[in-house]
Amino acid sequence: MAKTIKKNKAQLQQISDVAWLVRQGDKRIGILNKDIQEKYFYITGRNSVKFENEDDVVDHFGNLHLFTEQITESATVNEGFYIKGYEVEYENPYPLDNSHPDYNDRVPLYTKTAESDVYYAAGWYGINFGKGWKRANGPKYSTLATYGFVGPFKTEMECKIEVKNLNKARR
Repeated sequence: MAKTIKKNKAQLQQISDVAWLVRQGDKRIGILNKDIQEKYFYITGRNSVKFENEDDVVDHFGNLHLFTEQITESATVNEGFYIKGYEVEYENPYPLDNSHPDYNDRVPLYTKTAESDVYYAAGWYGINFGKGWKRANGPKYSTLATYGFVGPFKTEMECKIEVKNLNKARR
C-alpha cells in the first residue's frame, strides 16, 4: 500500500540504496545520502548538513517515522523515447537521421546498436501477411517492406481499428 505525502512533515522517498529525496508536502526539499561510514548528509540547493547517525536525521526533521514510513512511489518517471512523435519501446535506440542513405521520410527508423544495419520502425503498424492483416509495434523494417503495411500509428487502438477494417474488407 502506497503512503500518501503528508502536508507538513518531512518524508523520504528512496532513490537508491543510500540516497533519498526529502519531501515536504508535494515539494522536494533536498537529498539525504548515507556514506560508507554509515553517516548521513543532507543537501539542499543552498547548504548541506552532516549527521552522525539515523537518530540525528530523525531529530533534525522532527519525524519519528522518517525511515519507517517512506513514500513508496517511484521517484523517477520513465518518459520514453520518440522519433517523429512515435514511441520507441527499446531502451537506447539509434534513430536514422535524414542524412543517412537508408532514411525513409514515411517511416521513422532506428537501430538497436550504432553499427547495426537492421532497421526497426517506431510506432504501430498493420502488416499484410498472406492470411490477413496483423498488428505490430516496432517491427523490423524488412518485414514491412516484404509484406506491405499501413501506418505508422501512435497508439495500439488506432492500429487495431485500421487492421480490423482492412481484414473486414478482405473477406
